[in-house]
Amino acid sequence: MRRWTMLVGIAALAALLRGWAVMRLPMDFDEPVYLEAASDYAGALRTGDLETVVDYAGNREHPALVKLLYGLATLPMGEDPGMVRTTLASRALSALFGLLAVSLLAAFDPLAGGLLAVHTLTIKYTGQAYLEALPHLASIGAVLAFSRVRPDRGQTGRSRWLWLSALALGVTAASKFTYLPVILPILYLAIWEKRVRRRDLLLYGAVALAAFWVLNPTLWRDPVGRLLDSLLFHARYTRGTHVTETAFLPWYQPLSWLARSGPSVWHPDVFFYFALDGPIFLLALPGLYWEWRQRRWVVVWIVSSIVLLLLWPTRWPQYTLVVTPALCLAASSAARHGYRAIQKQEEYREWFRLMIPRPPLAFWILTAIIAAAVAVGYTLVSLQLTLGRLNCSSLNAETSPLPSNTVYAIVAEPGDDPDREMVLGSERGAAIWSPSEIASQPDRWTTYTAENSSLPHDRVLAVAHTGADVYFGTQAGLARLSGDEWQVFDAADVGLPLAPVYALAVGHNGRLWVGAGGGAAVYDGQSWTPFTMASAGWSDERVLSLAIQPHPDGDRVWFGGRSGVSRLDTRTGEWRTFDDAFDPHWGGVPALLLDSQDRLWAGTFGGGLGLWDGATWQFYRTSNSGIPFNTVLALAEVEPGVLWIGAAPPTEVGGVLAEFDGETWKTYTPRNSGFSGAEPLSIARDAGGRWWIGTRTAGVDVYHPGR
Repeated sequence: MRRWTMLVGIAALAALLRGWAVMRLPMDFDEPVYLEAASDYAGALRTGDLETVVDYAGNREHPALVKLLYGLATLPMGEDPGMVRTTLASRALSALFGLLAVSLLAAFDPLAGGLLAVHTLTIKYTGQAYLEALPHLASIGAVLAFSRVRPDRGQTGRSRWLWLSALALGVTAASKFTYLPVILPILYLAIWEKRVRRRDLLLYGAVALAAFWVLNPTLWRDPVGRLLDSLLFHARYTRGTHVTETAFLPWYQPLSWLARSGPSVWHPDVFFYFALDGPIFLLALPGLYWEWRQRRWVVVWIVSSIVLLLLWPTRWPQYTLVVTPALCLAASSAARHGYRAIQKQEEYREWFRLMIPRPPLAFWILTAIIAAAVAVGYTLVSLQLTLGRLNCSSLNAETSPLPSNTVYAIVAEPGDDPDREMVLGSERGAAIWSPSEIASQPDRWTTYTAENSSLPHDRVLAVAHTGADVYFGTQAGLARLSGDEWQVFDAADVGLPLAPVYALAVGHNGRLWVGAGGGAAVYDGQSWTPFTMASAGWSDERVLSLAIQPHPDGDRVWFGGRSGVSRLDTRTGEWRTFDDAFDPHWGGVPALLLDSQDRLWAGTFGGGLGLWDGATWQFYRTSNSGIPFNTVLALAEVEPGVLWIGAAPPTEVGGVLAEFDGETWKTYTPRNSGFSGAEPLSIARDAGGRWWIGTRTAGVDVYHPGR
């Protein structure tokens, strides 16, 4: 009875954590691909089109089984269930397989099952519409079932466990090829421990192959040819651009994924509790000794899987799920033997009992009160943190097509179109995001780098969208994307040095203003007009930020630079400089904003936040206001009269998001909101009313008002 109670508790914990992940995790990098395939399969199944199911060419590098099951999960929802319902249904099925995997391991070793229940990498990739959950479950079943096979003692040697293992191995292969290293511990068991007869081993392989073929309709038409195509795709893929771009990851990256809890960093709103991935990995290391003495096949499972992970060029974190069950088994063994070793120290316990006086009852009552207060405080803080993160999500390079976690600039396509784009500039290229035109399909991403496009440089510092064209200001110059056509502008075109381009802004009739290392310029679509900042009396030509007051007769343009702020009225050609209000030791003005009242806000590198009301300057600093820091890098008006300020400490990593309504300040940090705590560099609003905050180290934090 006690064991059943423990198993039910472990299953309940696993269900709660995976259910929370299903609801809260953002769309991940590969999910749109698998959901699109699931949608196509669902459409074919709905019309009884078996030919399409068999010959479906999308995502053929992976077996069809999991995607077919996702399609079946959405089939009862009608022809167009919508992207949200499709995602939730597929994720729910994935989480169910993940729950069954935990329950299966817990039935074999309750402590190992409990560890797998809280393992954040495993929760993440079995709580999303990835291909991991079913092969994760099936591979555990294949090994554990084979460990129950009776050794051949000259009798038949056959066992129902043998055939269950074979079927589970077939399901593993029909789900995802990367889980097939589980064959190695099975072979070890078959040859060295169970001594399965050769005939039975051949029958075992035949049953597994038959299950693999039956459950993978793609192979029905041309088993050998299509299987070779699929396997050769993976060989080619490891030499492709997508993988070689991750060459910066060290060869030991899989060990890093296992030794730390990446999901708790990527998704703090989901994994808000103390993560045990690292302790599990560390416990598994001494656990190898005990497993070698008792269950050597666990050691074979761990060592063979890790060796293959280290050798395989593709180092995605989800691949590590092939070994996480075995690590939990080894960690469980180490924990049990450690506990037993402590229990055996009777002599030391008796010595301590005699040497250390027994505290009075009041001591234990006080200790219990303190412990309860700490537990309640921790629970309340965790609850506050969780509730604060309900309206936030994140996009980063690990979980989305975002090129880099350093996002310098974000801008929305102008207009009221609900399908309008978001353009992002990052350290490793640019990306254009747009919502799907079909509700049941995932959002669309297009990424550009200097390798696959005409971008002058991968570091994209500024972006602008005129409605017809997209402009990218980079470390090495300016480029325009018009439809599918690229045009690069150099110094000769513009009439001044263009590297780097720090700021872009759109004025009246789509005129593009550029702030660069050599001055400023405006482009009307046909010709350029350059402006040197010497005209404004600046000693430094760099223009770090721009703000435009559009006017049919000529824009009024504000420039932020190292010296301070200047204004050009293009109707009269008059310059006005406000450098006397800015201390040159502040380092410059990286952000400018004209609010709904036509007031100018200026963020500085060290002098706080400036406000020009048309007559005077007023500065908000830590010395005279509630602004959290004097370095202000990003500005946005989230509603009339309410600003968001991206601020950062001058000598530390990270930053905060602050809200200012003209009187009071409110600071958002990871402790009271879903904000990541990374340094904010840009803020923009999308067509759905969500606010995107580009950061220096954490990608994009997305705030969902009203969620």
